[in-house]
Formats: sequence, C-alpha cells, structure tokens
Amino acid sequence: MAASLQETDTATLVETLRHDLETRLREKIEGRPDSFLIERAVRGGKRLRPILLLTVFKTLGGTDYTKALDVAVALELAHSASLVHDDIVDFDKVRRGKVSLWYQIGAGKAIIQGHRIINLAFNIVLDIGEEMTRIFVEAWDRASKGILDEVVNKAALTERLYLLMIREKTASLFEAAAQAGAVLAGASPEMVQHMRRYGSEVGTVYQLADDLTENIKRKNLGRMYFLTHEMRERLIHLLVATKTKQVSKLYRAVTPYTPQEEFMKRQIIERIRSAVNLASDDRIPENPYKGLLKELPWMFVKQMLREGGKRV
Repeated sequence: MAASLQETDTATLVETLRHDLETRLREKIEGRPDSFLIERAVRGGKRLRPILLLTVFKTLGGTDYTKALDVAVALELAHSASLVHDDIVDFDKVRRGKVSLWYQIGAGKAIIQGHRIINLAFNIVLDIGEEMTRIFVEAWDRASKGILDEVVNKAALTERLYLLMIREKTASLFEAAAQAGAVLAGASPEMVQHMRRYGSEVGTVYQLADDLTENIKRKNLGRMYFLTHEMRERLIHLLVATKTKQVSKLYRAVTPYTPQEEFMKRQIIERIRSAVNLASDDRIPENPYKGLLKELPWMFVKQMLREGGKRV
C-alpha cells in the first residue's frame, strides 16, 4: 500500500509538471505562422527530458519556475525537431502512432521546418543566457555525433561502442536536461556535475530499455508472446516491489534472451541502481521531488514495458 501511495504521489507531481510544460509550450508557439507544423512535430511526445529538467530544478529548490519552464520548452522543441530529421534519415513513415511529418509534407519541407524549430529553441535559451546556450550547443553537438556514429558503425557495434553511442546520441540530452535544471536552481558546481551524471544514467537506462523492447518485439513479432498483459503486469509489479534489493528479477518473465539482450538487461539493472544511488545523495535536500528523482528511472523503464506490449 505504501509503495502504491508513493507511486500515486510521484505520478501526481509528474502530471503537474507536464501540465505546466504543455501550457508554456502552447504559449511559445501560438501566433507563429508555422505553429500548426510545430504542433504536429511535438504532438504525442513523452516529455521525458523537460520533466527531468523540471524535477531537478524543483528538487534543488529553484525559484524562477517560469525561466525553468522556458528552458524545458526549448529542450522539447529541439528534441522534437531532431526526431523530424531522424525520421527522414531512417525513412520512418510513422512517429508516435501518427504519420511522420516528412511523409505528410515532403522531406525537403520537413528538413527546413526542423531547422526552424531548432532555431526557435535556441532563441529561447539565448534569452536565458550564455551558460544555458553553451549547455544546449554541447548537447546537440554530442547527440549529432552519436547519430552519425550509429549510421557509420551500425554493422559492427561492439558492446563498448554501443554504450558510447548511447551516451552521445541519447544520454547527452538527458545529461543536459539535468545539468540545466541544476544550473537554473543555483546549485554548486559540484552538484551540477552530480546531476549531470544522474541525467546520463537515466538517459542510458531509457535507451537501453527502448532498444531491448524493440529487439524482443521484432524477434517475437507474429508469435504474440512478447509482453502479454499478464507478463507485463508481473514485470511492473516486480519493478515496484523489489526495487534495488532484488532487481535482478526485473525481466525474468520474458525469455529467452540473446547474448545482446542479456547484456542490455544487465546494463539496465546496473544503471538503475547507479541513478537511484545518485538521487539518494545526502547533499540533495529532502522533499517530494527528491522522491520523484529516485523514481524517474523506474518510471521510464515501466513506460517502455507498457508501450512494448501495446506495439505488438
């Protein structure tokens, strides 16, 4: 019952942050001649990175919430624009259950629109200040490098190269989100770096869970035994009930695994432990948002499990 209550409390915090974010996002794009295209680019997003930013900001006692919301909006805009470009590179015709933007309006127009959305995002952070702009530029440079590395090395990925690619392609944006939240809260340089490491672990967990879900889904597509409702709920129950004490049981309900999937599973377990330990640091003030900080990696993995079941 206590675990269920805690989960309800953290879910309420997340929904409040999400509501505030969506409101500010609408305010930032309404009135623009391309607002309709921006809305199509951002619709259906999980908002994980901006929620991470706002959670860190709140946990560390930040006061200028409007400024934090603006940076969170910029982060989501730039991320959504990068997905527009990703879909073109991968020839993906569907994004978030809807027809991809490029498939609707053409690749050329979608590339230009993606650039315009990124410009909007960077103009927002430019108004915040030089340090925030630097965080964004560094993160997007790393993310772009990670995507390029994936394209170049996809056929010959070692485990080490795979983790490095994840850190650049995906974790760098989570890292930037946590770092920005800490900077906006006025945290010490040591705490900013601490939160940056936390963001990196959370981002790595998310990408590993996404890849593992996709791998097993593709492998079992047509056989319909991947993540049935009963199995999915068992996994989620284990996830909530065992936490770090018996976390090795996390994915036991789904078998068999390939060696690559076993590697992903082990990495997910290790990274969740690391993220929770970082969030539990005594230097971080005790408040409801600290509890959410410890829950976020679990929430992200649970979300991927649920979505994995729905996609099959």
